[in-house]
Amino acid sequence: MRKDAVIERRAVPPEIIRETLRQCAASGVDAVSFTGGEPFINQEAIFSLLAYAQGLGIPYLRSGTNGYMFADNGSAAGPERMIPFVEAVVSGPLRNFWISMDSAGTAVHERLRGLPGVIDGITKALPLFHGRGFFPAANLGINRYVAGAMIPGLDESKDEAIFIDNYRRGFAAFFDKALSMGFTMANVCYPMSFDTAALEGEKAAYGAISGDIMVSYSPRELELVFGALLDVIPSYRKLIRIFTPLSVLYALSRPAKEKPLFPCLGGICYFYMDSRDARIYPCGYRGAEDLGSSIGAIRNRKKADTPFCGRCHWECFRDPSQLFGIARYLVRHPFRQLSGRGLDSQMVKLWREDVKYYLDCGLFDGRRRYAQ
Repeated sequence: MRKDAVIERRAVPPEIIRETLRQCAASGVDAVSFTGGEPFINQEAIFSLLAYAQGLGIPYLRSGTNGYMFADNGSAAGPERMIPFVEAVVSGPLRNFWISMDSAGTAVHERLRGLPGVIDGITKALPLFHGRGFFPAANLGINRYVAGAMIPGLDESKDEAIFIDNYRRGFAAFFDKALSMGFTMANVCYPMSFDTAALEGEKAAYGAISGDIMVSYSPRELELVFGALLDVIPSYRKLIRIFTPLSVLYALSRPAKEKPLFPCLGGICYFYMDSRDARIYPCGYRGAEDLGSSIGAIRNRKKADTPFCGRCHWECFRDPSQLFGIARYLVRHPFRQLSGRGLDSQMVKLWREDVKYYLDCGLFDGRRRYAQ
């Protein structure tokens, strides 16, 4: 997220990715995400791999960018640079394409990313996408600079009401900023952990995990941050498609002893390939659990496994694990729910709202316009 973060640049060789994609297709994997770092540093390779995945019949493909191609020497990139990239994305098989935004403050975001001019560039690129019937999403990774200036932690202010209000205003400012730029869809990425020592033990791989104060929170801070986001999103759902499910935010915002969370399906239904070694792991957090290199063998071995993990908040796996966990419970225990002995009733109410909203939003298809 930060330009000054010291991270070794690395990539999985394309031939290994193609072999993994063949295994994914043969194993019935429906969705593949190409992530980073910045996946589009090598555009020729990434577009070739996306086309290869499409040819194998994998139906749901997504990727994203920090938007570096939309900026040039401190200002927005010109049409000669922007239009070919937009054309390559739109004519390819991507269903969803996100563009990272870390702050409602233009100067703060561009300083963090080291990309002066990128916000103006993104703003000018969006109409090019929309004119071709493609709708990128603004992707916020929750951090202490979401509103612009750094939001003090609880250890400094000691006032939870002020802390919550700061994040409410920050999230509202972010969605207002996305709308003003022309975005029609948004997603929010959660902080993955608060325990730096545990990260070292897990050998966590994914770059969003950090002990840096910018993206690390105490358990209580996380509860309040998720609660603030839960408060803000309903006001914006009719203005911009927001993938983040309210039922998950509700569960995450509850005190630890009351959290109605289902175990994560990472390593059972969802998997992560690490660019360090081209090996497959349950997720980007559980880097100590090397599952091997064959997705087919892993899929066959893991189908009967029971989910158990709740150690992080990686939304890519946490959101669907919770949404499908609630659905399975309601199907299996309908009478328990009706008798009042089932799941948290407020969470179930929000889950029903989420399902209706997801359907109204066309399941967030980036190639469909939102009928507001």
